[in-house]
Amino acid sequence: MMIEKTVYKELEGIRVENEYISLVILPQLGAKIASLIYKPQNFEVLAQPALNKYTPAEYGDRFEKYDTSGIDEMYPTIDECMYPYEGYNEKMPDHGELWSIPWKVEIFDDEIVCRVQGVRFKYEFERRIKLDKNVVRLNYKVKNTGSCPLYGLWAFHGLVACDDESRILIDEESIMNVHKSSIYGDVGNIHLFPETLDMKGKKVRVDRIGPKTLEKTEKFYVNGEIKKGEAALTLNKNRLLYKLLFPKDKIPYLGVWINEGGFKGEYNCALEPSNAFYDSVEIGKRYGKIKPLEVKEEQTWYIDIVLAELV
Repeated sequence: MMIEKTVYKELEGIRVENEYISLVILPQLGAKIASLIYKPQNFEVLAQPALNKYTPAEYGDRFEKYDTSGIDEMYPTIDECMYPYEGYNEKMPDHGELWSIPWKVEIFDDEIVCRVQGVRFKYEFERRIKLDKNVVRLNYKVKNTGSCPLYGLWAFHGLVACDDESRILIDEESIMNVHKSSIYGDVGNIHLFPETLDMKGKKVRVDRIGPKTLEKTEKFYVNGEIKKGEAALTLNKNRLLYKLLFPKDKIPYLGVWINEGGFKGEYNCALEPSNAFYDSVEIGKRYGKIKPLEVKEEQTWYIDIVLAELV
């Protein structure tokens, strides 16, 4: 195990590395996990910035104005909205507060501890990173430091380098479309998984990633709570398994984002485990599928990123 300071695409970072994995964190850019290399295949798992550099973000700005790459933490919302509960009369910024502000990052033995405090909302957020062979373990904690309950949506925003052979591996029967789509139709439409009929009645594979030349995007969620706390993708032309493991009692929802060249001309996808359904606190309230963090309450959960060879 090695942990060292580094410079990654002109920004100061921290690299942690073992015989299987090399990982880079950028403390000044929301503690973004900017690089995740699976060393046996010399494969970069994460989508990289299209301009091969980063621009420091301004708090409250639009997420799409900056690099859309790597792993960011979405909290306390994804979509911009007004906070819909009592206690705060605040706008919730696009993709949350955490991706655009510096974090405090410290090294303790073989663990990297990343901490940050809310800006418009009162909470402390922590993510601990540790490598165990071919597994990246992310341990999370959020504490409400305010004087009223806090309804916060957390989602794992990990954009990965997919290809046109990638497959989405989830043990579910149906999904809900959450972006208007030429394939899946209106927001709220329910479709079977892994195969369904598109809006023209043609069979389509929901579990496949198309080529970048399609110039479209899709986003859907597992319809309701997930059966078990895991989801996976195949990467590197079906040579690599990228699997997320998480506690389904605390993280019961799963979104899937697919960008086949339709957003900023980029090509990536993401598995997005979340504690609420779906995409904003406002929508979570509408569906009754978001829970409060009570005053002084702490919540903990984890994400394991497992990288494994596919034969």
